This record gives sequence, structure tokens and C-alpha cells, in this order.
Amino acid sequence: MEDAAVEEAEVSGAGEFAPALVAAHPLGHSVAVAVGPELRVFDLNGGCAVSLSDDSGGCSHSDAIRAISFSADGALFASAGDDKLVKIWKTDSWRCIQTITSEKRVSAVAISKDGLYVTFADKFGVIWLVTVGEHGEGQVSSDNKPVSIYGHYCSIITSMKFSPDGRFIATADRDFKIRVTSFPKDPVKGAPQIQSFCLGHTEFVSSIAFTSLSGGSSFLLSGGGDSTVCTYSV
Repeated sequence: MEDAAVEEAEVSGAGEFAPALVAAHPLGHSVAVAVGPELRVFDLNGGCAVSLSDDSGGCSHSDAIRAISFSADGALFASAGDDKLVKIWKTDSWRCIQTITSEKRVSAVAISKDGLYVTFADKFGVIWLVTVGEHGEGQVSSDNKPVSIYGHYCSIITSMKFSPDGRFIATADRDFKIRVTSFPKDPVKGAPQIQSFCLGHTEFVSSIAFTSLSGGSSFLLSGGGDSTVCTYSV
């Protein structure tokens, strides 16, 4: 019943159209744009569009892309969406090295600071993790299945980000809250623990981002449906 309710909600109202998504390479090499099921990349150094290739043996995105993300060093890029696919790309060649199939539609995606793991959230608020391999080099075996690490109890995850030091992962949802969770050194075997909840919004949280100041202080910023921006000290 819950699955059917979520599916009905997604095909009516705000769920009918996916917003255009933009992500900039952390070193300024390129810009990625997702419009519906199409992923487009522009090389800022060469001043030209990039041709994408797929070595993963998986399908191209066939439905709206809902989340895109670069890794901290810009070596990897992930895209995911309503077609239940998560695709991992190497940005030096812009070829897809791995395609993961989710059981549910994917609403958020993030890459760990070390580039060893990709996390993604489905429409029921479950956060999944898949191992990429060191720096995303080479083909990943087909038996590398996603592992669920924690969840938001049926609340749709709207945004997911790793902290600048890689120690925490923040997840925002439609129930007005942000959860900050410790990210174990071995997340496949370790148990993520809640570090804190960031409360302050009175409507859904739509986006979150970490920022660091020159003095070493870090903050978590969030924006939501209540037309406010909140700042939290990390």
C-alpha cells in the first residue's frame, strides 16, 4: 500500500517534472547538467561538449535524473534517478564504469571523500552503499551489490552530502529534518551512528551543503520549502 501511494504521488503534482540539475567539477574542469533523462557535460578547459561512453554494460538513463554528484577530488561522478539506476563515471574519460540497479527510484546520491564508496537513497528513505574500488580504477565485478546502511523511516531523502573531512554523511528529508551520521572506516561492516539531528525548518528540506572557512571551521547549510536558509556549526 505504501509503495503504491508513493508511486501515485510521484506521477502527480510536483513529482511529474524533474528539475534541471547542475554540478561543477571541484577543480573547475567541467560542468555537468542533467535535464530529464539526458546527462550533458561541458569541458570548460577545451570549451566544448564531452562525449559520454558506457563500459559498464548497463542501460543509459531512461527516466528523469534526480541526483548528480562529483567526488571530492573530481575523479568520479555519479548520476541517479527515476529509472532506478545509479551510474558511476570516471571524469578523465567520461566513461561509465559501473551501473547499479536499485529496487526503488533514487532521490539522492553522494561519493565518499576517498572515492571508495557511492551512497544513494531510494524513495522510501533507505540509504544504500556500493563499493567502487580504489579511485574507481578498472571494472567492478557484477556481484558488487548495494548494502543498506541506515534509513529515514519512509521519509523521502531530498539531499545527501559528505562532510569535507569525510567523517560524516548528512541526509535531509521531506519531514523537515537533517540527520548527521558518522561514516565508519569500513561502512560495509561498521554500524553508522547518529551524530546529531539538525532541526529548524518547518517544511521539507530541499537542499544541503557543507562549507569550510579558512580558519578551519565547517558549517552545514540547508534550504527548504519554508523559504528559509539555516546554518549549523559542524
